Amino acid sequence: MSDQTEVLYGVGKVELVAAFTKDGAGGNPAGVMLDARAFSRDERQRIATAVGASETAFVRRAGDDVFEVEFFTPNMQVPDCGHATVATFALLGQRGILRGTTATKRTIIGDRAISIEGERVFMEQRRARIEPFPQTAAVAAALQLAPGALLREPVLADHGVRFVLVEVTRDALARAVPDQHAIEAITEAPDAIGMYVYARDQDGYDATIRMFAPRYGIPEESATGMAAGLLGSYLAAGAERADFRFVQGARSPLNAPSELIVRVEPDRVLVGGAAALLRTLLLDLGT
Repeated sequence: MSDQTEVLYGVGKVELVAAFTKDGAGGNPAGVMLDARAFSRDERQRIATAVGASETAFVRRAGDDVFEVEFFTPNMQVPDCGHATVATFALLGQRGILRGTTATKRTIIGDRAISIEGERVFMEQRRARIEPFPQTAAVAAALQLAPGALLREPVLADHGVRFVLVEVTRDALARAVPDQHAIEAITEAPDAIGMYVYARDQDGYDATIRMFAPRYGIPEESATGMAAGLLGSYLAAGAERADFRFVQGARSPLNAPSELIVRVEPDRVLVGGAAALLRTLLLDLGT
């Protein structure tokens, strides 16, 4: 852990925490404000914009081990967020605020169970609804790949948030160059957060992944826990249970490998990973 403190304005505190770290490194940074009661929605958006992480979590204790959490990207609120959830509950555990190894995350789309297993935080998600997304040529063009680089037709996956899942060849994953405007247009109509592009059985993992979400101000990010649960559901189609290990951010310019563990159960999916505190940011909206 780092004890670096960066002063953005002057008062107030946001912790920057890397979630889904791999061997203590990499991961996806998320902002976490552990006591956000005093801030309005507009102020939370301004804070998330100032922090600049792909998501910032704003937390309010609502009861014994029940925590209301709202998530904001640099330009809008999102219903839920995987890596910011791991960051939040890892930090709550490290600060001694959690009393045990289970908790409840209360979001604008409902309550979700949280469990702690050693250094890993696992979050509950619903099993996904999968729909065809017959836009192979458009998706390939948006990734600046030949249509043959896509191994099957993309699908639209939904468990409260939506992503377009795109399977590509192993070499195409690293070669993909996202056309951000084209991806934004493709994901706008189905109200999908972004495009989750993956290749199977690479780097010793069940899938290696890249994610692009320009609608939400995220050109690319190194770990996406909500989409990992969707992909796990999709890959486990027809099975009651399955276990997966994914790596994200390893085959991209981000060079920030992130490890995501996915457990598919009959009526839910659990997505988990480790986290590490990076530094503290101090803010003052009055300046």
